[in-house]
Amino acid sequence: MRRTLHRIAAGGVAVAASLATVVATAQPAAADSTTFNDGGGHLTTVRVDHGNDIRVKARVGDYNIGSHFSFWLDTDSDDPGPEYKIKVYPNSEVLPIRAVENFADTGSEIDCDYRAKADAYGLKYVSIRVPRDCLGTPDRIRVSVRANYSIPGPNVVDWGPGRKKFFDWVWWG
Repeated sequence: MRRTLHRIAAGGVAVAASLATVVATAQPAAADSTTFNDGGGHLTTVRVDHGNDIRVKARVGDYNIGSHFSFWLDTDSDDPGPEYKIKVYPNSEVLPIRAVENFADTGSEIDCDYRAKADAYGLKYVSIRVPRDCLGTPDRIRVSVRANYSIPGPNVVDWGPGRKKFFDWVWWG
């Protein structure tokens, strides 16, 4: 009888260990995050978090109500250029995401509930948070950011990482 109990107990330990392995490997994917530095005078860093939501946070320095920011999202490595554009105006309503063919395209609106944050009277960054499924659940994404500053004197435009260029790919999970 004792031998049988030991076998059951040993079998239970093996099952528990196997179950622990399955639970550990079945956890939801965490966001892959990368912070890119930009040599621009105003736009200095762009952080991309690629998880269930795609979050982009650009440190843009001081800006005011007349400024605006554009985020281009490239989700298809076989199609050069952006597939989506999000334009953000400080302290205003959120504009629709636009599906675009290139940087010059005005594109067409897509139906997606996303968030944007730009407070001209507070923080020195602008951010967007887009559900990944709004963009076709891409396995990787790269970003370009254009900051248009309305400041005394000539207006300033600062691209990250450069004019009509993208930071490196950030993979999902």
